[in-house]
Amino acid sequence: MHQTIEQEMVHTWSAGSKSIKDKSVTIRNLDQDRFVEILQSKLSVRSPVKSIERLFGRDRELELVEEALFDQGGHVFIYGDRGVGKSSLAASVAAQYQSSDNEPIQIPCGKDTCFYKTIEEIAERILRRAGGRRDLEYTHTLNLKLYKLQIKDKERSITISPIDSMFSAVDVMEEMVGVHSERPVVVIDEFDQIESVSERAKFAHFLKDLGDRGVNVKFIFTGIASSLYQLLGDHESSFRQLFTLKLERLYWSYREDIAYSAIKAFDLEVDEEIVHSIARISNGFPYFVHLLTQNLLWSVFKDEQEVSRIERVHFDAAIARSIIGISGRLQRPYDSAVLHKGHDYLLALWATADSEDTVRYGDNIFKSYVRINQQLFGLDPVEADKKPLEPAQFRKILKKFLGKDCGEVLELVEGREHMYSYRENLLRGFVALKAQEAGIELQGDLPDEPRIPTAMARSRFSGGQGRLSAYAADPSKQVKFRSEH
Repeated sequence: MHQTIEQEMVHTWSAGSKSIKDKSVTIRNLDQDRFVEILQSKLSVRSPVKSIERLFGRDRELELVEEALFDQGGHVFIYGDRGVGKSSLAASVAAQYQSSDNEPIQIPCGKDTCFYKTIEEIAERILRRAGGRRDLEYTHTLNLKLYKLQIKDKERSITISPIDSMFSAVDVMEEMVGVHSERPVVVIDEFDQIESVSERAKFAHFLKDLGDRGVNVKFIFTGIASSLYQLLGDHESSFRQLFTLKLERLYWSYREDIAYSAIKAFDLEVDEEIVHSIARISNGFPYFVHLLTQNLLWSVFKDEQEVSRIERVHFDAAIARSIIGISGRLQRPYDSAVLHKGHDYLLALWATADSEDTVRYGDNIFKSYVRINQQLFGLDPVEADKKPLEPAQFRKILKKFLGKDCGEVLELVEGREHMYSYRENLLRGFVALKAQEAGIELQGDLPDEPRIPTAMARSRFSGGQGRLSAYAADPSKQVKFRSEH
């Protein structure tokens, strides 16, 4: 049933617009190559931002992380939700700290990542960048990797022995950093992907041994929140080697700054409500700001008419483009939650994304559901199946969103019965996009109504007087939410 409702409400990609035909007319007489060049200088959807000039709203975090790297034996762990900008912050601060005689080394992690193999890969990357020519030497059963480097008109041979102990790992790293640069940096990205507890523990031991030996190299780790504790494991003495930073969502004004910066680069005007909608849907995750703004500019570039002002039709096209671009992984849990179910499941799912808060009480989600139902069917619909559910019935749907049959889209907060959050906040953004595509304006710029939490909740969450929120207050008086202007 929900498919019929969605189809009735959805703004189709091409409806009422010529903005996405294949024929491209340039913005300000730009050809496609120049358009892409400018676009990539302002936005980065698929790869981390590597320039501090493009890292809006992270000045304080940049300063803290850079100071931590200057500590002798200090390393950094940046953690937070997916899409919040951990990799971009890590890449930017690595480029800032890394001496100009080379570039930082970046290593992505996977579920089968092995510590010793990772150290070996770092060593090989350093030697290849130094122009090393690799040969293989076989001595009995040992496979030794021999590199020949030309350094200051002199040839130097470096042999990498098999790395099979912590001692050999530190030894190799100590030799490699001298080849790499004056101030070498290694970024270990998505550390949480490593499934093996023992492999994660080796990294913790490694950091301590590097510090004890005084090896001149800095490591920056990124991962989701739980991987912070997985890194330390039972080797808590490594904590003194780590500066840990939880990266929060972007404040409202910075979300808009990203969009405005890219739009102004093309000398375009834009309705402020469009930028407001981008900031609202993003919920403070830079990934969605970059994604929506990039697709917005592509829809303008593809318009048959010369465009000087971005209109709503371009925004509608950007929503459709964005959904197509990220639906591969996120469509499945969305469909599990609403396919072949009554339309109340669809409206309930949209309601979960109807707030600035990422942690919400069930009764506040119910209020969102009632508002959305009224937006669609009016205050007092005649048909019985269009009347909103009773609270008890609605709570049953929310609980089903916790299970596999409904995609496990939600989870309870520390086992509390009536407090919900998204299992993955990227999915929350996808839900907001789907609602917007169907013409439903979610209240992503408004927090939930105040509610007096328990003492446990007050200690767990930050926010205003008695208001439950996982969103820390803005420390800058200059940064305000849109409703506060």
